[in-house]
Amino acid sequence: MTTNGPAPGRPPGPTTASSLRMALRMVSTVLDRETSGRSGFNVSRLADEVGVERSRASRTTQDLCDKGFLERREDATLRAGESFFAVAASLHPGLLRRSRPVLRRIAVAHGAGARLSVRDGVQVRLLRSESAAGTAPDWLGRASLVTPCWCTGAGRALLLDHSVEELTALLDDYELIGVGGPNAARSVAELVAAGDRDRVRGVVAAHGEFEHGVTEYAVPVRDAGGHIRAAVSVVGRQQDLLPRERAIHAELTAAADTLARSDFL
Repeated sequence: MTTNGPAPGRPPGPTTASSLRMALRMVSTVLDRETSGRSGFNVSRLADEVGVERSRASRTTQDLCDKGFLERREDATLRAGESFFAVAASLHPGLLRRSRPVLRRIAVAHGAGARLSVRDGVQVRLLRSESAAGTAPDWLGRASLVTPCWCTGAGRALLLDHSVEELTALLDDYELIGVGGPNAARSVAELVAAGDRDRVRGVVAAHGEFEHGVTEYAVPVRDAGGHIRAAVSVVGRQQDLLPRERAIHAELTAAADTLARSDFL
């Protein structure tokens, strides 16, 4: 991917354009693999998947890792990095710009983590997170944090408009048993029942669904056409958040209304 670049005022040459296409294809392939829920590619398998020489794939992935567009896990498999998500987030400046003070205010009010997330296939990606001073780091999370959609508050909020048929198709070939906390849905039927309860309440309440003792309240953020585009949520210890449920519900609903007016929507 590293090139000397074209001279000022001249279009990129074939080598530069080819390298850029290669890098984009590799990032896209890593992301597709990650969102599929299967184990990630290492450099050799990525080279085979993309159809390039392994030496070239090694140089390109190293360059992408250096720039933060890819990250190398401890087992040598690759995943999309924070720079990739920072660029993706920059495409939605209205949403990200509005979300920071909104999330910060909620986090401080409830001494918990406040998050903005979007769905990517069966996974939920954290775009922004804020926490109050002294809040446990676990409630913060890093941008690009990936969690399952069926056993998290934000994920279930993002699925509220899905029909039984759509949920069945989405989760086909995914094993729900053994994933998440003690109260996580173990079947599509359980997920549908939880969604039905949440619609009546007007807020997703996920108690111990991702981790024991952890609660996440979430509300979907809709665009002008009523389509769910994101989710805003509060994450913390169940014993701390449960007494605040009514206030959290009201603040998340107001936050979703504010974010729905963002430019990207």
